[in-house]
Amino acid sequence: MNNSKKLIYNPQEVKKTKKVRNPMIWIVTSIILVVILLGGVLFDQLYKRVILTIDGDKYNMDDLSYYFYGVESKYDYINQLYGGTYYDTVEETTGLTYREAAKQEAVTTAIYNEIMYREAIANDYSLTAEEIEQNNTDITSMLTAEVNKALLKKNPFTKKYLSNVMGKATLTARYRQDVIDTLDIDDEALKAEINLEDNRQYDVEYLHISTKVTNDDGTSVAMSEEEKAAAYAKINAVYETSLTTKDWSTLIPEGETELKYLASNFIKSDTKFSDEFKTMMMGMENNSVSEIYEAEDEYYIVRMINNNSTETYDSKVEEAITSAEDEAFSKVYAEIIPKHKYIINEKELAKYKMGEITLVN
Repeated sequence: MNNSKKLIYNPQEVKKTKKVRNPMIWIVTSIILVVILLGGVLFDQLYKRVILTIDGDKYNMDDLSYYFYGVESKYDYINQLYGGTYYDTVEETTGLTYREAAKQEAVTTAIYNEIMYREAIANDYSLTAEEIEQNNTDITSMLTAEVNKALLKKNPFTKKYLSNVMGKATLTARYRQDVIDTLDIDDEALKAEINLEDNRQYDVEYLHISTKVTNDDGTSVAMSEEEKAAAYAKINAVYETSLTTKDWSTLIPEGETELKYLASNFIKSDTKFSDEFKTMMMGMENNSVSEIYEAEDEYYIVRMINNNSTETYDSKVEEAITSAEDEAFSKVYAEIIPKHKYIINEKELAKYKMGEITLVN
């Protein structure tokens, strides 16, 4: 028998020595991993990326939120009037949606205020005691208003923050006006270009009831003689009372839908009333009440509140002066801008959607 080889039919598993790990290593490792994880989350939440840099000063969205809030509030109001479609409507002359235009306006506003504030400081401007007091009053009102709770929770509008940004806006506005006052703008000449008599405003209030009805197909047609007589009777029923009633809105009976009250105004060139109707009203004395007057498919009772108001005239004068001041100041601002360096982080700015940045939906 050849015994030179020994066969092993049942080999035994080699036993390995098991290393015992220090449990403290696992604990420390776990803590480090948690810290790294939380750190990453906190970094994303707390670190606000720079959107705008002006003269080396960096601004994130928190820094700019007050400027964005002002523009968003304005556009949101219009957006609501348009049933929520205004923001995404394309403006024909620019090809931009109003949402895009609003974002540009917000950034431009921020740049303007920050640069003009620097100019004001450079020219030794500082807030007066009255300006500080007024700002504090406005800030307190904003911070304590019940309707602003959600807004304040979403935005960094603390008293310190608002004092800073509103202080800048106040100082900028005064400095701008002082610059304008030094420019060659002839207010009287601008005023002389607007005709006072052509813009004489007539303030009226009236009760009215239609002499038309709407068919099932939506078209408006004249009432029958019987229906028209009923409409006349309804407005005639309040005529005598109207002569001695101060608040005409109280003359409309509860639940009445046909007889209506409206306060309005017009100038001679307005087209919302017929020439005959305007002539009748322009001949009325203040506080006088017309007889029941039929015009433009309605019956009217008119009371003249003020037949010589300068409101339209004053508004057009102010508009003309403001336009001239804006044009003149824009030339000054064009000379100021090159003195400052600003950079817009378009990539970061693109992440924000106007209408959702500062407002609470």
